[in-house]
Order: sequence, then C-alpha cells, then structure tokens
Amino acid sequence: MWWLAALLGTACVGWGVLATRRILYPKHRPVLAPQPLPSYTTHLLRAADGAAFDVWRLRPAEARAHLVMCHGYYANRYQVLGAAQGLRERGYDALLLELRGHGSRPGPCTLGLREAQDVRTILTWLRQEEASRLPVALLGFSMGAAVACQAAARYPQVKAVVTDSVYASFFDVVRINIRRLYRLPAVPFAWLTWAALQARFAGRLGAADPAALAPAQHASLLAIQGGADRHVTLPASERFFARWAGPKERWVEPRVAHVGMYKRDPREYCDRVAAFLDRAVGG
Repeated sequence: MWWLAALLGTACVGWGVLATRRILYPKHRPVLAPQPLPSYTTHLLRAADGAAFDVWRLRPAEARAHLVMCHGYYANRYQVLGAAQGLRERGYDALLLELRGHGSRPGPCTLGLREAQDVRTILTWLRQEEASRLPVALLGFSMGAAVACQAAARYPQVKAVVTDSVYASFFDVVRINIRRLYRLPAVPFAWLTWAALQARFAGRLGAADPAALAPAQHASLLAIQGGADRHVTLPASERFFARWAGPKERWVEPRVAHVGMYKRDPREYCDRVAAFLDRAVGG
C-alpha cells in the first residue's frame, strides 16, 4: 500500500503547487478604460526589492490629501481610474499603481505582502521628492483593499482607509472560489491550497489578513460592501468591520455585487467617499 500513499501524497503536492501558481500568476482579464480617458501624469518608481513600477497621478489644482488607490484581483488601474477622476474633482490627489502580476507588471502577485511595500515607496517618494505634508489616505477594491489594510497597519502616516469589498481572510476567498469554480469541497482542496500558500510565504498570510490586522488599526475606516457579493459574504464583512479598532463607518447596499458600488452610481460613490475623507483627514 506504500505506493498508494505515495501516489496520494504526490497528488496533494501537485494540487498545492498548481493552485498556488494559478493564484500568484492570475490570468489578465480585460478592464475597459473610462471614457473620456482622464488626464494623468506618469512617474517611474523603484520598489524596495528593486522592481520598477510606474504610478499614474491625477492631481487637482489644490489637494486636500494624497489618496493611493489599489485595484482588485484580475484587474488593473482602469478599474479605479474613473473613481480617481471623480475624487480629483473633489480635491484629492489620486495616485494609482498596478499590483504585482496585474496589468503591465510581472508576477508573482504576493497577496499584499510586497504590494504594501510598494505603497510605502509611493509615500516615501511624496515625502522626499516633494516635501509633502498633506495627509495620506488609501482606497482599495477587493484584494487592493487588503493591500490598503496591510499598508495602514505598517505605516502610521496613513490617516484613513476606504475598503471596497474587502475579504476578512484570504482562506475564505480560497474556500468559496474552489467550491464555486470547481465544485470541490473545502476538505481537502481549500486546505491543501492554503497550506501551499502558507509554505510559499513562510506562514505570513494569515497574520496579514484584514480581520487579523483590524484590532491594531488606528486609521479611520469606511467599509463599503454589497449584499449580493458572491466573493465576500456579509458575515465576513461584518467580522472585519467589528474588529477594526479605529473610527469607522460602513456603507452597505443589499443588491450590489462585488466591487459594484461605483458602477451603481459613480457620483454618489465619489460624493460619499470624499465626504468621509473630508471628515477623516480634516479636509
């Protein structure tokens, strides 16, 4: 029977390796650019690990705060470009990066671990190159919101965070999508995938989950969530929100899907986010 155990072990390892690669090198899905295309400037930066990346900047005439914006998984900067234009019109200096493994950036995606360091690179550039003393806020969609939570936990200069459809734990996302996409049970497939990811990142993923970081967060939070979200359940969203230690507000619409709040009403979205940021950063 040893050969059967060896075959089973090989199959388990193979599943973990393939699932991890699929997660860390996501397929690119087309995201349409908003029309008309907003004007922006491009700035080339170098991350802490030496990787070069560019930042799109939508700068108002008089900025109230810097706002770093992160798109979601499978997407690119076009996903947040329309919102960035609306928030520039309301006085916010919007800075857009592409996450690793997305858009024009090579992989692997690191699920926020290195992407949060890329946010720090932007903040350091603003402070050193421009001697800027404006307050800093972050806005992220889905995985981009998880990146924002990680950056806010690491860097105290972040005064406000807007999370749009953020998950509480990445394991929940793995479990839900394995069941939804492959019709497979969590045991053993989600657990094998999670174990492989934890091995890939030396056990750091669970500690970097938004819900795990929330009790130590001091920035102001606006948590945006749709009740028809198939990727992030309302109970998971509520668990994340309940654990956030800093000042917090929540905006829930029952019929909105995953990262669908902006599409539902772009003007209301930008008005509500700008009003929150005005309160949070003293704009």
